[in-house]
Amino acid sequence: IAQRFRSLSEDFAAQGFSFSRTVLSAALGRMPLAVQNILGVSGSTPGLRLERVYAAADGPLAYLVNYVRADRCPGIEAIDFSKVSLFDTLHTTYGLPIERGRRTLSAQAATGVVATALDIAPGTAVLYVEQVSFARGGDPIEYSDVWINSAKVTITSVLERG
Repeated sequence: IAQRFRSLSEDFAAQGFSFSRTVLSAALGRMPLAVQNILGVSGSTPGLRLERVYAAADGPLAYLVNYVRADRCPGIEAIDFSKVSLFDTLHTTYGLPIERGRRTLSAQAATGVVATALDIAPGTAVLYVEQVSFARGGDPIEYSDVWINSAKVTITSVLERG
């Protein structure tokens, strides 16, 4: 993954992973202050908090927590994200194609809910990805925290020196 700015679903599919998505929760509410600041919204702006696990036949691959500006996506909380991609939904249902994004990658030790969701021992190294997605026109529309089971998924980037 990480060759183009694609959703995790698109990246996994492009790599030939057969996977399922399990929605742990999907609810509207107030977004955390840090997320409000990143998305450039006020505290009164509703957000969808979407929590999912992506898994292959041999177990969990990734645990994701997404925040989506619900003011731009009315009714998004009713969509079954176990069957559809978030990026596809933003594009096809709401006319908000993701144009670009920013990812920050780091290593973390899995704790609490992350270790449980990935079915790994606490303290196991995972790849953490903080991501902000921008819709056409430059508006930040989605923020996500993603923890990837680095024993099952690796990230390779091909870079050119210009």
